[in-house]
Amino acid sequence: MNRMTMGSVRVARSGNLLNDTFKGTTQSTSAATNTNLPYADNDQAKTSINRTLTTTITNSEMLKSSKKPECAANIVKQSDIICFDVDSTVICEEGIDELADFCGKGSEVARVTKEAMGGTMTFQDALNIRLNIIKPSQKQIIDFLSQRPCTLTKNIRAFVNKLKSEGKNIYLISGGFHCLIDPIADELGIPRDHIFANKLMFYFNGDYASFDTTQPTSRSGGKAEAVSIIKRLNSNAIITMIGDGATDLEASPPANNVIGFGGNVLRAEVHQRSQYYIMDFAQLL
Repeated sequence: MNRMTMGSVRVARSGNLLNDTFKGTTQSTSAATNTNLPYADNDQAKTSINRTLTTTITNSEMLKSSKKPECAANIVKQSDIICFDVDSTVICEEGIDELADFCGKGSEVARVTKEAMGGTMTFQDALNIRLNIIKPSQKQIIDFLSQRPCTLTKNIRAFVNKLKSEGKNIYLISGGFHCLIDPIADELGIPRDHIFANKLMFYFNGDYASFDTTQPTSRSGGKAEAVSIIKRLNSNAIITMIGDGATDLEASPPANNVIGFGGNVLRAEVHQRSQYYIMDFAQLL
């Protein structure tokens, strides 16, 4: 089978379906390489895209909304493994919403997302419906990565660097897509084999075909399943999940702890249910 690679996207000449990532590859050879993609930290100026990424939060609001941040910081210190959600946590944006907007399907996908949040369909059904609306081609994925670079959340880079300096293992667990998350992991120095995310599949001509339904994060309860896999590989490790959504809370158990994050989007249900909640990663430094 003859194959060629484009960024983190895999193409099959034979017409077989292949995932959007390929194991064991740490760099890409296309003009739109992962390592050359521009990234901005949220505390740096970023004016290339006229979109509102976050709501400014004052220090008083941050302190009022936070819940036991000192305890959360101690939990991180005691943890061996830190797992992060990606959308609205590690980055400011929601990847599938941004991709839908880029492909001209933003309003249609937003409607399905709203219905899914109302509990009228499973996560996998909602993902399938949204992807069938967007139908992102390989070219659109590559153009999206180069034209709509994501924004790293304020202080996430410093926090990740601190965790790495302390010898902690870091994982990214997301209901998003490998091809969008791989460059983020590269930027932060997180190994790609420490990513649990969904994989898009394409026809030989680059058109969207489907997504890999065998990935844990493609279905409800997937983050807990991903943490279970990590736990089996690190049986005695203390694992802490950090994220903005209800699916992150569902990761415990098997995660030992969950820390809610509201620095980009404060979700009332998550804030209410979280024992620990932070508004800025600086609170964990």
